[in-house]
Formats: sequence, C-alpha cells, structure tokens
Amino acid sequence: MAVHFFEKYKIMAIKIMSKWELKRIGRAVGATPIVKLTTPTPEEMGFANDVHFKEISSSKCIVFRRDEDENKMATIILRGSTIQLLDDLERAIDDGVNCIKTLSRDPRLVPGAGATEINMAKQIQDYAKTQPGLD
Repeated sequence: MAVHFFEKYKIMAIKIMSKWELKRIGRAVGATPIVKLTTPTPEEMGFANDVHFKEISSSKCIVFRRDEDENKMATIILRGSTIQLLDDLERAIDDGVNCIKTLSRDPRLVPGAGATEINMAKQIQDYAKTQPGLD
C-alpha cells in the first residue's frame, strides 16, 4: 500500500538493512539520523544534487551526488582480477588516507623524504636570483 503513495507523489524509497550504510548515506548527503518518528527540522535534513541508479561492473548501485564545497566524503571503486589484488589495493588506499588524516591533524609533523630540504633549496634559489653579481 505504501509503495502506491511513493509512486503517486514521485518519492524515491530505498530499503537499507545495514546501520553502517545508513550512517554513510547520512554523512554523504549531510543528514542527521533521527531515532524518533517526528518531522525532521531543516538542519536535520540532507540534500543531494543527484540520486540515480547505476550498474558498475555487474553490481547495482545507487549513487548520491552532492556538489558542495564542504563535502567530506568520496567513494573509491576498486576493480581487480583477484581478491588478493583488491585486498592489497584496499590496504594501500587505507594507509594513504590514514596518513593524510594524521598529517592534517598534527601541525608538528613535517613532510619526509627530503621535501623540507627541497623547499629550502628552492627558497635559496629564489633569493639568489634577487641578488646582483656572482657572490
């Protein structure tokens, strides 16, 4: 019976069984999960510019796209020939994301692998170009 009203009023309804997925979609669209059955306030409601159904390598997906500057979420789709390759790719991406999170949270950390020295050398070269003569 309820599906009839969704069709009548052009409302998209999605059944999500996973609490983790529900929280992820809420973060993606900027919504706040509500546990009580009341009308949500405008601050609690989320927004998506585009919601559409897409098939990605024989997996059916619903894509939520939100074009805002303050977006805090992105999805990376990995494809590979073996499970071991996908596990390695997932581990590498997880390591990279955690590295960026750690570097952005603690301002005392400096880049490694000679990046500081390269930056200092560039600044010395720029300063040297402003000085006249061979010295």
